[in-house]
Amino acid sequence: MKGFIKHVCYLFLLGSALSCSSSKEAVDLKPLIDFDTVQTPLVLNNDTILVNELRFYKIQSALDAMKLMYLNYGEWNEKIKGRYQENINEIIWSKIKLLDSDENFTVIASGTETLSDYFAILIALDSKNNDCLADEHPYKNELLELFTSKMKTLDKKKSVYKLFK
Repeated sequence: MKGFIKHVCYLFLLGSALSCSSSKEAVDLKPLIDFDTVQTPLVLNNDTILVNELRFYKIQSALDAMKLMYLNYGEWNEKIKGRYQENINEIIWSKIKLLDSDENFTVIASGTETLSDYFAILIALDSKNNDCLADEHPYKNELLELFTSKMKTLDKKKSVYKLFK
């Protein structure tokens, strides 16, 4: 009987020790970046063209695309009335280097926060005003990788949103 109680005590101690050990599951605390490209009209030099805009979903703010550009490329060149909401401007960076190439780009950042839509957008044009996110554009994949990787690592603690009003 003493041997039986001894075994039960050992099993109890072993079970207690195992249940107290910490679980080492890897948990990714960064939110997943959900994005898509959507064709949309853009007025450019008094002409309306169709361009692909890169929409980011699951974001902190509709201004996150502006924040991405500002933190990585500095002050913008122009601020105009927003395409989606009057209280969210479009911010334009002109003639900026995004890639290791001779190409200068124009990037338009905007977004919307409504009951039905919540996203931040980027539109990229090359020096000839061609849509860089079009399937046939030579820089499409590089720019998608650049923008999505920068959005994934965007500093959520740094607040610069007041600058864009």
